[in-house]
Amino acid sequence: MTGVVTAGEIAAWWPVPGAESHKYTRGVVGIDAGSPQYPGAALLAISGALGAGPGMVRYLGSAPRDLVVGRFPSVVLADGQVQAVVAGSGWGALVDAGPRLREALERRVPLVIDADALRLLPADLPAETLLTPHAGELARLLGVERGEIEADPVAAAVLAAGRFKATVLLKGAVQPVASPDGSVRLALSGPAWTAQAGSGDVLAGACGTLLAAGLPAGRAGLMAASLQALTASRFPGPYPPDVQASRFPEVVWGLLAPDQQ
Repeated sequence: MTGVVTAGEIAAWWPVPGAESHKYTRGVVGIDAGSPQYPGAALLAISGALGAGPGMVRYLGSAPRDLVVGRFPSVVLADGQVQAVVAGSGWGALVDAGPRLREALERRVPLVIDADALRLLPADLPAETLLTPHAGELARLLGVERGEIEADPVAAAVLAAGRFKATVLLKGAVQPVASPDGSVRLALSGPAWTAQAGSGDVLAGACGTLLAAGLPAGRAGLMAASLQALTASRFPGPYPPDVQASRFPEVVWGLLAPDQQ
């Protein structure tokens, strides 16, 4: 099925907690983002994850821990059970990037692979892996020029999903989400206020929360990208990406209970 996802679909898919829900049933997402070189990426990915409504966020990365809990006191620093992992945002030139990605893969949970971790893709990826490249990153992965990706992003996403046997969310003005079976949908679009450094880190975190809640990778990518676009539409202006993420809950509630807005 090809076409743009609808707000109604996003609302129907959204993981609404029930009376018996608790933090572990809602989903625990592990965030391995950021580094001493790029500590802000950790905060941005966490802001996206928290904005999408997880049961818990565990921080698994190498950014300064006091920076993380000083900004987000609900984040757990101890390692433990997770239902999904976000890996790669803000890793930069970490010397242990390869082992860190292998550690994420060995958890055998749904995985968001973003940014610097995209350079390290193994031959076999687990089910429900979501790759989140922008056009330049996907061009390097496919060995083509960036212009070829931008000329036909849908075809590029489909090609990459088939080649890597993973779901691909190609970030850009048009955001296709392609599955390994060849199916593709488009996320909702929004104003270009999201075209700024850090938006991809926020998006990766939101994808991780939705994967941890048990959603398939394709739906998680469509929902997270559409949520970011809808937020930029409802709150237009030069908001930094973490501030946009702080508005995610209002936009989600608007989808779930439009008559109460």
